[in-house]
Amino acid sequence: MTGSEELVVPGFGRILVIDRSCPACGDGASARMERTDTPKEWPLVRCGGCSFVYLSRGPDYTALFSTMAWERTTRVEEQSRAELRPYSYRLSKMTRWRMGLLPRNRPVEQIVRHARPGNIIDLGCGDGGPLNGLPEGYVPHGIEISKESARAAQKNFAARGGEVVNDAVLTGLEHFPKAYFSAAVLRSYLEHELQPRAVLEALLPRLVRGGVALVKVPNYGSINRRVMGRRWCGFRFPDHLNYFTPAGLRTMAEGCGYRVEFGLTGRLPTSDNMHAVLTRAE
Repeated sequence: MTGSEELVVPGFGRILVIDRSCPACGDGASARMERTDTPKEWPLVRCGGCSFVYLSRGPDYTALFSTMAWERTTRVEEQSRAELRPYSYRLSKMTRWRMGLLPRNRPVEQIVRHARPGNIIDLGCGDGGPLNGLPEGYVPHGIEISKESARAAQKNFAARGGEVVNDAVLTGLEHFPKAYFSAAVLRSYLEHELQPRAVLEALLPRLVRGGVALVKVPNYGSINRRVMGRRWCGFRFPDHLNYFTPAGLRTMAEGCGYRVEFGLTGRLPTSDNMHAVLTRAE
């Protein structure tokens, strides 16, 4: 982080914006523009040192608590996508049932497959709905920056003996002891995080040995991104701050001390998303 300023953002008003160095390697001097057709308020750049693609500025955590909470930015993004690619957007909305066809897209099944019973934490848990249906022995916890969503998740998780911390994930993790979780769910979360590497580093000691972090992020290396250009569904400004390729995710996670596995279908170039299992190996 290098500096901040207030900026008037259409649809949200005046918010505090943070300048960012590369979230993967920390280099703040060698970034170059990745695209010139993105919103001028949110420059998309590529690190000259490690080639990671990211927004060089983003909303401060305080804005994400209310002004730019996920439920509000989603409404704005839905309108933007409908205007940018009306036909493909309408078709995508009509066929969203396809997203649940593969077991790897269901967090509860992922948890049961990869983690032993114990405490589970969902980073950016929303209202807690994705963890509904966890079998006995798994206790759901969460961290959520949106006040409204955190209240809903707390009601949901408390009935199972868990709790929700209403905070940014990096500081929210400090609420929990080390070696506490058998699994963490990072589903559609890391792309939104101002400090993704710092979060992965803070999470590692809070996993038990052999504990896993189940990650889903948009795949910036996908063929569809190259074909669709600016209309690619993975672009969300300024919600998506980080643009991972399989190699970029592996490099960041292994640098934090995880063992990384994508499986047979986790990083298909034909998919707009990728799925990885990060394991605490020590």
